[in-house]
Amino acid sequence: MLAGAVSGRSEARAEIQLPINVRRARGGKMKATEIFDTCYGRYRSLHDWLEDTTGKVRAIDLESPSSGYSWRPARGRACEYLADFERIGRQSLRRPQWKGRLKLFEIYFLHSMEYRNAIKLVGVAEGTFDYWMQEVKRSAGREFSRCGLFPPSRYFHS
Repeated sequence: MLAGAVSGRSEARAEIQLPINVRRARGGKMKATEIFDTCYGRYRSLHDWLEDTTGKVRAIDLESPSSGYSWRPARGRACEYLADFERIGRQSLRRPQWKGRLKLFEIYFLHSMEYRNAIKLVGVAEGTFDYWMQEVKRSAGREFSRCGLFPPSRYFHS
């Protein structure tokens, strides 16, 4: 019986060390910060894509290799995702005592301010900034999961 308990414990420990995408595929539970990072990655890529395609005509270089097919959602749906990310993120930080964390979210994550400049604008020490950033990720990640923003693939296929 002891051998079974030990092997069960080592299997659970192995599950924790697996990469995020493997845990998700196996139905494992993701941490709120991992959920935030996944949603934020999609937010940044869609934000950059929309910014690059707005009113610009690009020249085509026929000599350079194609990057291949890259799936993109309908433009309207991408805009909805950006708006939902911002709204849900702000909603998760709506506590009166978390005004600084909300400022951090807007400056660092939404406006993509460089790390050192963001610390100056938020007006806290670097250690406090890092601690608040983890709290923002945890709080917003839980809210993204609860409100259906995560996983992004389900959001776009619903």
